Amino acid sequence: MTRRLIAYVHVDGVAYGPDSKVPPAVAKRIGDHAWTDADSAAEVPTPTGAGGGSEDVAPPRSGRGSGVDAWRAFAEQHEVEVAADASREDIIAACEAAELVEPEQRKE
Repeated sequence: MTRRLIAYVHVDGVAYGPDSKVPPAVAKRIGDHAWTDADSAAEVPTPTGAGGGSEDVAPPRSGRGSGVDAWRAFAEQHEVEVAADASREDIIAACEAAELVEPEQRKE
């Protein structure tokens, strides 16, 4: 089954569209809502509302749902190995290294 973008998306300043060959590292960073099966081009994905529980969406970095347990579950779902005693920051750093989430931009 081949996946195809349904619209243009921009990742790190590069545009990818329905006919683009998207590198695997970039494809992992694009949400499922932007893809369709190449075999069923007429298929329109059904958006999930807030709290849809998509496992491809990383937990927030602050506030409700941003705890170590949420990040550990996210890392496990994406087969990122982290130590049993890893802190939330360690787990986020491992997810950044695996290119599952973008590094947080620090204000200077």
